[in-house]
Amino acid sequence: MNPSNQLLNDCLKDNRKAHYELYKVCFPFILSVCRRYYRNKEESMATLNLVFLKIIQNLSSYLKKDHIPFELWVRKICINTIIDEFRRHHTYKKLIETSGFENHDEHRFSDEKTEHHLDREEILLAINQLPEMNRTVFNLYVIDGYKHDEIAGLLGISPSTSKVHLFRARKILQGLIEELKKKNSIKSILS
Repeated sequence: MNPSNQLLNDCLKDNRKAHYELYKVCFPFILSVCRRYYRNKEESMATLNLVFLKIIQNLSSYLKKDHIPFELWVRKICINTIIDEFRRHHTYKKLIETSGFENHDEHRFSDEKTEHHLDREEILLAINQLPEMNRTVFNLYVIDGYKHDEIAGLLGISPSTSKVHLFRARKILQGLIEELKKKNSIKSILS
């Protein structure tokens, strides 16, 4: 995703056709980020549109920063918007603050455990089955590379709670992936 400077400058001039062209360029990328955080299409699309609005509103500040790749800038807006929406709806306050889970396995998902032939859609579906907070922490930590202290600050939880949600997400995903492997094994036997 690398729109031309001409397209970006046309967007700054409030050219609606340029906005539409930029939307078409950004749509697949923004949707892929949103789908990792939301279960249903409506929430993903609502956030996608909010992200695009923020892109248009802040385009002049991006153009002043020549050294930042457009895709990274858009990703940051996506994640920050998703977190803002998460906070705004206060869903994280419904979750139980847990303690006693500080000493758990902290290493990342092992490739050897997920090496079976699972396609991207199957893995995305498994991630989407996670409870909302677990899914959000998993995405921020594993996929987007945030540290627990950063996640805690973004979501208004403690670092240990972030670790607990990551631990739970991994446990649930391991079970879901095992189920997918079994289904795929059965399909290959029947084929």
